[in-house]
Amino acid sequence: MSSAWILIIALAWFFLGYRFYGKFIEKRLKINDRNKTPAITHKEDADYSPASEPFLVGHHFASIAGAGPIIGPILAVLYFGWGPVVAWILLGAVLIGATHDYTSLMASVRNKGKSVSVIAKKYLSSRAGWVFGLMIWLTLVLVITVFSVSAADSIVEKPDLVIPLLTITFIAVVLGLGVQKYKWNYKYASIISIILIFFSVWIGHQVPVNFGIDNPALLKNLWITIIFGYAFLASVTPVWILLRPRDYLSAIQMAIILVLGFIAILIARPAINAPIYIAGGIFPLWPILFITVACGAISGFHGLVSSGTTSKQLSKESHGKTIGYGGMLLEGLLAILVTIVAISGLGWGVGEGTFQTTLEKGWIVLFSTGFGNIVGNVIPFLTVGVAGLLGAFMVNQFILTSVDTSTRLGRFIISENLAPKLKNKFVTTIITLIPAWLLAITNSYETLWRLFGTSNQLIASITMISVSSYFVSRKIKVKFILIPALFVLVTTLSALLYLTFRAGGYLGEGNYALVAISMIMFVLGLFVAKEGFGSLIKGKV
Repeated sequence: MSSAWILIIALAWFFLGYRFYGKFIEKRLKINDRNKTPAITHKEDADYSPASEPFLVGHHFASIAGAGPIIGPILAVLYFGWGPVVAWILLGAVLIGATHDYTSLMASVRNKGKSVSVIAKKYLSSRAGWVFGLMIWLTLVLVITVFSVSAADSIVEKPDLVIPLLTITFIAVVLGLGVQKYKWNYKYASIISIILIFFSVWIGHQVPVNFGIDNPALLKNLWITIIFGYAFLASVTPVWILLRPRDYLSAIQMAIILVLGFIAILIARPAINAPIYIAGGIFPLWPILFITVACGAISGFHGLVSSGTTSKQLSKESHGKTIGYGGMLLEGLLAILVTIVAISGLGWGVGEGTFQTTLEKGWIVLFSTGFGNIVGNVIPFLTVGVAGLLGAFMVNQFILTSVDTSTRLGRFIISENLAPKLKNKFVTTIITLIPAWLLAITNSYETLWRLFGTSNQLIASITMISVSSYFVSRKIKVKFILIPALFVLVTTLSALLYLTFRAGGYLGEGNYALVAISMIMFVLGLFVAKEGFGSLIKGKV
């Protein structure tokens, strides 16, 4: 079977989903541009800053995407085959993920741009909101830790990424200042910026940078520390100077790479090498598929971005559908591209060039290799090696957007919820970064990272319950949010029990720390859900 059919079906399905289901949600939420957004009513220099729609689409998409829609589909194909992965991405993105992202964005916009944990505190209970906020902050620390390590590993592995990464950061600052302060034409400025960035990829390929350090461990820790320094600056600097323009430029490059990938797939029509379904694998399809493929289908991290950085920059309510709902569908398309690259850009089985052998070198190497094999053999001006480098550069940029956005979100969670009297952005940023840095340089995060999939989806379900409570208080019917929330909640709690008590699970391997944390998460999930449904029943859903 040609993988081009998967792409054609996905494009048609996402178009119809945006056109009809997105419109349904827009009407249900009573979107009205006469309602002034927090970016206008609370405008200041650092966080509340009205953005043009193209810039905010780019910033939001780059922030939510990160590494999730790449890692998840690759692992899920290995566990279950490509059929369940494609089906879950298509259904999840349109009916659950985009609904989650859009509604959490608009709930935050109508609550002064506050995070979803503050909404939970206000519309569920103070205890539920504080517990939820703590869960979110701990998850963000893990995200910062793991993605900074992933970025450092890829830079050590591919030192030709250094110059392009430095270039996009410098150009982003120039673009942000030029468009915001000097009113440059953003279209022309964007074109020039993208040309310079792609030229820097070629330069980086010619001039790799490794600081002359031969010790990989030392070099890795150096890059981790540099990345944390960048995350600190991105968190405390006004959003329009660095974070927004850098994410916007990253998103444009992603769009170009997506288009190149789609064109190559439609021209080459590569055959699918992987099995459609793997029976009797190491994990059952339910509930594990649904916590393995998170970003690309439904991810709690998206609600944190929607109610964190994005809601503080939305200039009109009508932009919410494009940014919140449309941004999730773009990520679904990215997850579909990754799946196609994994199942048709590489062989299947044992031997050089196969999916399994390449995955041993890391998921970034797998994606960039598969992408290079498809695109480099079709697009005339690209070689397999350069196409692979473009893929790796795109992945690395998106990993860094997750690091810098998560740092800023961690600052918001502390100052808005966990310690409202602590407003100093330098202090709150340092409080978030120090534990993440210690986990990163000591590699002590690896055990805790195994819980990220379940914690992420638990956050998604609680987010939907919280925003449902808000909309019910405004006399808006919310069954279209609650039904997905129940599915994600039950699935995630079941996954926690399965991973803890199955043969060879956390308990069987004697990992009592994971057992304890899993059960705490299970109890907290039930507690917040109880508070939420109690609030909803009082509001008569």
